[in-house]
Amino acid sequence: MCARAPSLPPEQRRQAVLDAVLPLVLEKGFLASTRELAATACVAEGTLFRVFESKDALVVAAARSAFRRTDHLDELAAIDPGLPLDQRLEAAVRIWQDVARRMIQVFGVLHAAPEGERPHDPRTLIDHTVVARAEELLADLLRPDADRLRLPVPEVIRVLGSLVLASVHPAQIGLPLTPEGLVDLLLHGVLTDPAELAHPITP
Repeated sequence: MCARAPSLPPEQRRQAVLDAVLPLVLEKGFLASTRELAATACVAEGTLFRVFESKDALVVAAARSAFRRTDHLDELAAIDPGLPLDQRLEAAVRIWQDVARRMIQVFGVLHAAPEGERPHDPRTLIDHTVVARAEELLADLLRPDADRLRLPVPEVIRVLGSLVLASVHPAQIGLPLTPEGLVDLLLHGVLTDPAELAHPITP
């Protein structure tokens, strides 16, 4: 049941609509009807078209808005630095996997956009200041144990990112890696005793 939407200036109304409809857009893309979008945003259909030129423009704008989200930064910053390393990383991976799944959905929506609405390269929409901040927060989680790592912290983050993407990619083969399984693989490899490695890893 929707409460009566407060009166907002056009730009604030636009952002409120984008925030509200993003989950529906990620789920259904351009198959979402105008009625569904309006109901999800708790506004009349006519209100949508006072701030968006068309339904397609709304769907594309909502998908693009995902690149500006920073809620995951607050979640990463909230991880207790006093936890053991594996638990810190498991919490971070859980957040990172959610973000990666969302981005995969966004790319899928934008790929299906009408020719006039489709970005030439959706990757150019990524806010690199948000990415850099996420990497800083991940480095903060790893830094207390840097002397235990066989690779520099930035390299560990790069490897971790590759594993996260592989674990949620739609084409991944086999069982998805849970945060616990992924972190165990990162920290301990596939040997029963990693200490048996004869050669050091070079970045």
